[in-house]
Amino acid sequence: MKRYTKSLMVAMLVSFLAGCSSESGSDSKSDKKQQATSDITFYFGARVIPGDGSPVIEEATFIVSNGKFTALGKKGEVTPPKGSGRIDLTGRTLTPVFFNLQAQPGLSNGPSYGPKNYNHDSVMADLDRYAYYGIMGVLTGGTDDGDLAMQIKNEQRQGKANGARLYTSGRGIVARGGGPAGLGNIPIPVATAADARKAVSEQAEKKVDVIKLWIDDDNGKGAKLKSDAYAAAIDEAHKRNLKIVAEVFDLADAKDLVKAGIDGFVSSIRDRDVDDQLVSAMKEKNVFLAPALTSAEAKFEYADKPNWLGEQTMREVYPAQLSAYLADPVTMNKFKRNPELGALRQQYATAMKNLKKMADGGVRIVLGTNSGSPDTYPGYFELREMITMVEAGIQPMDVIKAATSVPAAFLGDNDHGVIATGKVADFLAMPNSPLEKMTNIKDVGSLYLKGAEVERSSIIQNITISVPKITERDRAADAAAEAEVARIAAEAKLPHYGKFLLGAAATVRSMAVPTPKGSKAEIKAGPPDRITVAIRASAAELRKFYAEALPAYKWSAAGTCWQRQHPASNKAETLCVEPANNSAVIQITEK
Repeated sequence: MKRYTKSLMVAMLVSFLAGCSSESGSDSKSDKKQQATSDITFYFGARVIPGDGSPVIEEATFIVSNGKFTALGKKGEVTPPKGSGRIDLTGRTLTPVFFNLQAQPGLSNGPSYGPKNYNHDSVMADLDRYAYYGIMGVLTGGTDDGDLAMQIKNEQRQGKANGARLYTSGRGIVARGGGPAGLGNIPIPVATAADARKAVSEQAEKKVDVIKLWIDDDNGKGAKLKSDAYAAAIDEAHKRNLKIVAEVFDLADAKDLVKAGIDGFVSSIRDRDVDDQLVSAMKEKNVFLAPALTSAEAKFEYADKPNWLGEQTMREVYPAQLSAYLADPVTMNKFKRNPELGALRQQYATAMKNLKKMADGGVRIVLGTNSGSPDTYPGYFELREMITMVEAGIQPMDVIKAATSVPAAFLGDNDHGVIATGKVADFLAMPNSPLEKMTNIKDVGSLYLKGAEVERSSIIQNITISVPKITERDRAADAAAEAEVARIAAEAKLPHYGKFLLGAAATVRSMAVPTPKGSKAEIKAGPPDRITVAIRASAAELRKFYAEALPAYKWSAAGTCWQRQHPASNKAETLCVEPANNSAVIQITEK
């Protein structure tokens, strides 16, 4: 593993530049970094997207005092206080900072994923990545190992740590014998309703922000949390005044969870199209959906080089070597060989369609990505998620709302989520409007915290990431795997008898008897002649093979056996097959 370090030698801008321009006569340029000169600063010229769905304010004017918005209006509606600093934001589009309700900070290091990567430095590195891209609040997805997340959360609240503000779901709850792959012993396995209540109680005592459930058996590969267990978990969480969310896959499970009182889904329903019954129930009970589209997409997207891979916005945080690794044929072929590739593509298409129907039906939509899970990249994937939501048919204004005011309100953060009087002045100033084209969201522009611009590059200057080097051995193994795929594909086009291709014939007294490819035949001359065929197969599979293959060798059915004339003597020959598991005994007699 070769280590690449992103080291940008730019310090945090802490000085304040004197501002003596007026709203109409400033000679400052909108792309020049500007800072407040006092505790009261007057801003003007920007297009403001408030974040709560209310109309855009063109040529907005606002005042920030002691880190909060104290006045906001259109041009001419707000008067700059005497002696205030003045910042020209003409040409910029402002949004509140973003929040993500499904994240896995600390578990990934390049393509490597799992608890082995989880430590204080790895979590803080991801929180800084989120902050660089304007995501200033994240809720973990039940993937916090031990008490580390709570420790970091406390450090942040005490002003001892920076990065995106961390909210924790602690350890998520799964069915015993189930749960997501790669997380080791982090999730809490439960089997009964009593187990589930105990798990919720333990997390509540640790003062987590939200409880997380996994209701997904990974396409039947593991156990699924039973309804009595998750109903008990939901009830216990609400008794303790905690919100509770679930990762779900099946429509039927989603319906039952809504009936049981779940507060939100942090994944998409992907087994089938949602129906009006679920949409109505979620709207009525105010259950939100965080679709995590990019997490579902990442399971197949790298099979074909994505058009966004290695673009400038990604390379600002993630090194070019990572993009090269993901675009290498060895990596791409690994994704292509996944036997579930077609199903994963279909599931993603279903998720996109379901998001549109649920949004159109009035379901509350929030930003949630599951970034930090395998092959997803914190911060950058939040921007991609917003673009993907628009591609699914959601209006850009609604996507901004889903990433700002809605998740902030769910987390109980009354200081953020909206650009409005009384809120903390944490906002993004973008050079182009995402309302005109959602891909503009990738140019984050400037980050302002409490009204002061932060030098974004300083946030990530010491972040490191490991990228594996693809060796000649890797390429040789890939070539062998691809050759095997090609062989299987070629054989699939050949005639099959039952599940088997035809192998070399076993010849007895000038008569050919078929055998499955890959089998071994032992011939013992008679009379009667005896052929023992050995192959890993069931008796039923071997019976079907001979029922289909013998007629091709001119053997005709005769009761439970087969007959034909000997090609030289014209005497009648009878062939009987006695199949068993992993072998078949063939006996030939002459009449």
